[in-house]
Amino acid sequence: METISSTFDGRLVSCQDLPPKSTIFGLTEGMKGLWQVIERVASASVPVLILGEKGTGKEVLARFIHSCSPGHVAPFLKLVPHSPDSHNVDEVAFRLRSGTLDSHAGSGGNGNSNHRVCTLFIEEVADLPQDRQQELLQLIQGCKPFISNGGADIPVTLRVIGASSRDLEQEVAAGRFREDLFSLLSVVTLRLPPLRDRREDVPQLANHFWQIYRERFGSQAPPPTLQLIEHLQQHDWPGNIRELENVMKRYVVLGAEGITGVTDSGRYQHSPSSDSGAPRVSLKEMTRQAAHALERKIILRTLQETQWNRRRTARALNISYRALLYKIKEAGLIAEQPKATTGDPSTASKTSRDKVSETEG
Repeated sequence: METISSTFDGRLVSCQDLPPKSTIFGLTEGMKGLWQVIERVASASVPVLILGEKGTGKEVLARFIHSCSPGHVAPFLKLVPHSPDSHNVDEVAFRLRSGTLDSHAGSGGNGNSNHRVCTLFIEEVADLPQDRQQELLQLIQGCKPFISNGGADIPVTLRVIGASSRDLEQEVAAGRFREDLFSLLSVVTLRLPPLRDRREDVPQLANHFWQIYRERFGSQAPPPTLQLIEHLQQHDWPGNIRELENVMKRYVVLGAEGITGVTDSGRYQHSPSSDSGAPRVSLKEMTRQAAHALERKIILRTLQETQWNRRRTARALNISYRALLYKIKEAGLIAEQPKATTGDPSTASKTSRDKVSETEG
């Protein structure tokens, strides 16, 4: 049988883990209206459907709703159809039905200390095959999750938040998505506007990402200039907030010498003083390269901090062990691993491998 893959983030999500509310909702009237709806939705624990183009921040919005839940916050479970790095839907059911939920008392939420809300977030629900849509429907309707804490079973309210970049009404009309599941998920529907319709929010978002990655990477990159901000506001951002985030990562790494602005054609150009004769490189390609370079730097630094213990590194990076091995190979980091310098070379190599196996097994 075809399975739905799913990833889990059992980590307690609080408002401190998210961008500030002012950054999430910005200055546009549409986003302010969205916040007014969310204020009522968060306390009701009703199913929510978040629609929007890819990269508009649907998961961030789902996590924000979760963090505003009444009472103590229970886990935020994330199900990703077709993710290669995950468990399957049966584990979702097991965790919801068996009491194997995180029992941490939350710093988020408010109200009755015995009232907990677990959020099941389904990314791109339109990707669920028909048979799994039925299983998910039965799971949502039938499960009564609880947390085992100190010998007591604490009931947990399950909130379901679905997200999609597609028009689910069209998917239902085409017979690709179950109408009953759509009805269940769309009790409240929130529509996230694309970034091109939120141009006045670009400065705050850009500065937020600059601050986050400047601290994370220990960079000395200065704040983006007014000229750069103005260029960013002129860009159409087909990749939305995710694209802007990648651009600001690149800025943090390369500084003003690396990025001079966005041209009318939507392409970044190198600084004339450093590369006047070079051809222009597409924004998509440059941000992709910057993202890969940053990922390599983070993985290498974490490996060094854990003395190349891959399992500890995977846990520190919150990814699976298999995904880490793939990324190490893809980034060519195997050659960076320090080798033993004493004894016979072949023996030293074997000892190094044995040490890695021993510490990670």
